[in-house]
Amino acid sequence: MSLPCTTLTEIEGRCRVVSELPGPWGRLPMLGDVLALNPRKPVQSMAKLSESIGPIYELRFGPKRMVIINGAELADTVQSDSQWEKAFGPPIRRLRMLGSSGLIVASTNDPQWGAAHRVLMPGFTRESMRLYHPVMTDVVSELIRRWGRCSDPIDVAGDMNTVTLEIMARAGFGYSFANLDEPSAGTNMPVVNLMLDVLRYASRPVSIELLDATIGRAARRRNQLNVAELQRLAEDMIDECRPDVAGAPDLLQRMMETSDPETRQPLARSVVRDQVLTFLIAGHETSAGTLTFALHLLSHRPDVVKRVRQEIDTITGGDPTTLAYEQVAKLRYLRRVVDETLRLWPVAGGFFRRPKQDTELGGYTVRRGEWVYVNLIGVHRDKHIWGSDADQFDPERFVRDPSQERQPGAYKPFGIGLRSCIGRQFALHEIVLTLAHILYAFDLEPDLKYRLAVDELVTLKPAGLRMRLRSRS
Repeated sequence: MSLPCTTLTEIEGRCRVVSELPGPWGRLPMLGDVLALNPRKPVQSMAKLSESIGPIYELRFGPKRMVIINGAELADTVQSDSQWEKAFGPPIRRLRMLGSSGLIVASTNDPQWGAAHRVLMPGFTRESMRLYHPVMTDVVSELIRRWGRCSDPIDVAGDMNTVTLEIMARAGFGYSFANLDEPSAGTNMPVVNLMLDVLRYASRPVSIELLDATIGRAARRRNQLNVAELQRLAEDMIDECRPDVAGAPDLLQRMMETSDPETRQPLARSVVRDQVLTFLIAGHETSAGTLTFALHLLSHRPDVVKRVRQEIDTITGGDPTTLAYEQVAKLRYLRRVVDETLRLWPVAGGFFRRPKQDTELGGYTVRRGEWVYVNLIGVHRDKHIWGSDADQFDPERFVRDPSQERQPGAYKPFGIGLRSCIGRQFALHEIVLTLAHILYAFDLEPDLKYRLAVDELVTLKPAGLRMRLRSRS
């Protein structure tokens, strides 16, 4: 049930609220709506609240107001870069401790952000992606060999973190954390645990910081130590960078050797370090989450897995290890599986926007600079757009049909505009390639007692998912 709204005006013959947004009951003095959300699952709580309040409502935390939107039509409205701009919510602001010029955390107006973006863009062209492909194949093949010798249930999220971090390190920076063929690679690498701790701190709910300053200080100190360790790692990777005279530069070489085409100046070492950490953390965690969700969904849909294998047979003649770069894009049904996974469980739960001037949103007044959170879990499951079965997994939703074109705001798993994910093509290629290898090599046997629980650590990921794999050979 929502709070009553009192300020009304007559617009087009109807009474519409123009200033007082609805919100949840139970607002506390000083603390606001901390009781309205599950502190460990705020994004999922926001989607649940929309079922009773509606697609747009407000949350208050202390003096701050945040507008939440869960509908595709509203999400469409805030996309205009001329009227709206990116806003940085608490999790992203906390990640600035890693490096203030990182592509995710820096302001669009920051000259260092612009320089790094211009230098890195060519690193994600078709020509560059073709060079990353064999590296990805090698890493995934190592994982397949190790899994083939394993008879115990696997920690799906842990192994997906390991494989995507290793892909990012080798393809992007010419660096290796581990040979995934080794038995010891079956558990999270120490660097993965460091990164997860940093993400966990960035995702700390506002309620904990408001209610317990002592724990807050201890958590800040631990996070400072973790950040310092990761920064030392990035510095070591920069020191070990060596030119590859045989081929095109990887991302690290590109940043070290290429000047900004606009200013003609090289990137400062601190800027390079910030981007290395950004790609290591965001570049692996998002792909790992998508792969984990996909394997969970597919373990309950052998019919979909069968179609994927038939497609692989058609494209490769029955051997996914021979998949060439150009053939990955031909796995169109598997790509629809990935798209549908990202619809149900986007890599991040949502993103923040703010208006450049006072504006109307869904009939309500949003003031200049106020936070508006686009909750993608709600937007991607908007039944007005996706149908009454929007909560169900169905790759056929992404069959191209010009008569059923959806509005752009209905599907935004990688963000919007200039600040959308620069590594989107890298991630999609990596995810499709990895799934092709896994699904062709193994039958997935889910734990029938497992019920999906989703952790929110800036990104979204299934918690405690274990699965037994049966080698098809």
